[in-house]
Amino acid sequence: MVDPAKLLRLASRSLAGKFLALAAIFLTVPVILYNKFEAADAERQAFLLRSLQVQGRLAAQGLEPVLNRVGGRSLLDAAQAVESLANDQVHIKLLLRPTASSGRGEGFFLVAASPPVDPAELDKERQRLTETGVLPRLDASCAGDRPLALRYAGPSGHEELLTSMSPMHTAAGCWVILTSYATDDLAGSSLARPFSQAPEVQLATAFYSLMALLIGMAIAGTLLDLRAFGRLAHRIRQGGSAGEESFAAVAAIPELLPVAREFDRMVATLDSSASALREAAEDNAHAFKGPIAAITQSLEPMRRAAADDRRAGQALDVIERALERLGSLVNAARRLDEAAADLMKARLHRLDLADFARQMADAYDRLHAEQGLRVTARTGGPAMVAATEESLEAVLENLLDNALSFSPPAGTVRVTVAAAGDNIQLSVEDEGPGVPPEQLPRIFRRNYSHRPEEPGAVDDLPHFGIGLAVVRRNIELLGGRVSAENVAGAGLRVTVTLPSA
Repeated sequence: MVDPAKLLRLASRSLAGKFLALAAIFLTVPVILYNKFEAADAERQAFLLRSLQVQGRLAAQGLEPVLNRVGGRSLLDAAQAVESLANDQVHIKLLLRPTASSGRGEGFFLVAASPPVDPAELDKERQRLTETGVLPRLDASCAGDRPLALRYAGPSGHEELLTSMSPMHTAAGCWVILTSYATDDLAGSSLARPFSQAPEVQLATAFYSLMALLIGMAIAGTLLDLRAFGRLAHRIRQGGSAGEESFAAVAAIPELLPVAREFDRMVATLDSSASALREAAEDNAHAFKGPIAAITQSLEPMRRAAADDRRAGQALDVIERALERLGSLVNAARRLDEAAADLMKARLHRLDLADFARQMADAYDRLHAEQGLRVTARTGGPAMVAATEESLEAVLENLLDNALSFSPPAGTVRVTVAAAGDNIQLSVEDEGPGVPPEQLPRIFRRNYSHRPEEPGAVDDLPHFGIGLAVVRRNIELLGGRVSAENVAGAGLRVTVTLPSA
């Protein structure tokens, strides 16, 4: 029996779980109903058999006055009585074991039968009764009534069902009255066949099978369409464009066409959004660079005019630094938007993140060796993800640059790649001052930078809060997530999680 609680939990998890639960119900309900109806049919058959056995005993009681007579016509009268009691449905056979017989079944003789048995077929009839197991039971029957439910092939070749064996003792010996019903009769066919062969059961089975087939076809069609949608979505994600194929073209079920068309419109919108994002990044950069260049050119004559004014010179210095920062921010924003647009349309493929991270760590270790910094990698076996070299390179470059910028002299940056269930995790850990806990949720925001003054820090370059924003943007577009936490003691650990390919 299926546990309803387990069935409910399974059905609540996924569409496949609901289909499995439906299949379990389809298998369980017929079994329960069949067992109930089979038990009811068994009770009905038992009642019918008892009714038929009562009829057999009544036939035996009707023969009793005739069988108690003594005289030469007693056998003839018995044959006539058997013929009068029998009908098209009830068949009767009258057998006698004379008092002087030794018994053991073989001592019985067929005296009368209805329908009648040809004298030439008596031996064959006796053989049939023996094979059926009736004759061996006759001796026991002489001790009392014996209910029966035995199949038996009559003289005509039609199958009969023996239902009762009623004994009667007279001076002539032990009489046994056998009653049977033809199996093609309503009562006989009901008793002779198993419940599974009942017409109503077979009809219900046919309808139920047809219903199960239609539901199965509907489920299979839905699953096939969903798998086709998944494969197409994977190809679009790998190829970066939906121009050659559409979800509506692969949908075989008409009811899923509206959903497929919405998917096509969504993909087209994303495709156009990527193009619009790239164009906007270029237009914004161009729009900002014109005024910045004009202001920069105007500073030179102002500086010459204010050569003797110290306060004016200081103000011009502040303006120049602000312009440099503004130009860097414009360029960084353009790179960030262009990288996002490129990744939205990029052709993803399987890459070994472990090998990629190991190569990047080795390159950074050699590059910063003169500064006394170390970059180590612990990667283990292959760790396959769906990405592009450019996207992973941007992620690792920004993570390593950020970690090294916070590292103290002779500090070590540790890169780790490991499997985590169905995902691959990349972590970059430094030995810097860490981040105040209240600032951790903000470090991946665009244009946010938190850099406490660290005397002796290796990196003194300006920072604009773009690097970790690029990391988050790339990782989220690849279907992953990024987080940060302070390391016990000192340092910051940034962890990137990507789906395993």
